[in-house]
Amino acid sequence: MSVLNKLLNMLDDLKEENPDLANRALLASETLRSGLSEEDLLDLEEEEDFEEEVEEEEEFDDSYIQVSSEDTAMFFDLRNNLDQKLKEYGIYMRDHEVKKILMLEEIEHIRNTNEEWVEGLKQTYRLDVNSAYSVVIDENNNGNLAFVKE
Repeated sequence: MSVLNKLLNMLDDLKEENPDLANRALLASETLRSGLSEEDLLDLEEEEDFEEEVEEEEEFDDSYIQVSSEDTAMFFDLRNNLDQKLKEYGIYMRDHEVKKILMLEEIEHIRNTNEEWVEGLKQTYRLDVNSAYSVVIDENNNGNLAFVKE
């Protein structure tokens, strides 16, 4: 029945919105109603009355609503938990950045030491200072390094 009721409501809305189709909507509405028994018509009217009652309920004023003490406590608990996690995250990120900087400095120190040591080897083995060399594993597969002039 509610489907039929919705259809009849749509036809009523159509009559109001488009006067050109009002006669057709009225005819369609009457045709739908004519196919119903008297009992179905009574049920349909009761359903319409109920829908009107539902629509006539008091308006709800939501301009100021007091929240219960339990909900208020939950709100502040959740907000405090969020604040604590944000604080922990900030501390973690600060510590992470400090550790990152220290590690990058160590990496740079090791890289510089390695470059200085390779330059020292070039002097030890009296390589041409004006030439570029690659460091490779010795062709004899004995695991030693070799300088190859590029």
